[in-house]
Amino acid sequence: MIRQVKVNNGDLVLALNGTAVSLSSTVDGGLRHGIRYVIHHHVPSDFNTDPMLEVKKVHDKLMIKSNEAITFLTAVELPRSHVIHEESSGELRVTVSLTMGLSNPYRIKGGSVVSLWRGYSTINIAVIINAPLASPALVDAVSLIAEVKHETLGELTGGKIHGTTSDAVAVLSLNEGVVKPYAGPATEVGELISHAVYNALIKAYGNTIT
Repeated sequence: MIRQVKVNNGDLVLALNGTAVSLSSTVDGGLRHGIRYVIHHHVPSDFNTDPMLEVKKVHDKLMIKSNEAITFLTAVELPRSHVIHEESSGELRVTVSLTMGLSNPYRIKGGSVVSLWRGYSTINIAVIINAPLASPALVDAVSLIAEVKHETLGELTGGKIHGTTSDAVAVLSLNEGVVKPYAGPATEVGELISHAVYNALIKAYGNTIT
């Protein structure tokens, strides 16, 4: 599903082997079509400029069309803090591209957000699925990724961390096989997403604390 991984002046660019439909919470996110690239763009820890202008600038620098890219912003070192993890089940394949920084963690306690600010940081998760997902399935997948992240980080930290206050997620669906109408935890694709994201988070957390 990923044709090429390239590092360019501190940025990490994943070129897909086809076009994808995506649903994401990135600065350039929302429901998008014709996506060919996932970009992890490094910004300084004191980043305080217009994020949309920054995204346009990096697209121009990389000579990538903005309508073909999903772009994450991160202050972690790349590619050191980047993890790629792939899992499959039959004809279904899921690839997770993840960066993790934990300097501004939060947890949910009694319905309130408890945050500990130590500087800009983020957990960015891109999940690429070879099967086409219907719109409800894209929403299912985004929700499931957030749930897995919450539970995994809680498990790893004894409930102290559930994420960071600037996390972003993207689901990218390629066009191989039959359209999946749903991707919740009771579906095959949902179970595969859950397992792949969990294992990618375990790997990334290990890199963060070493």
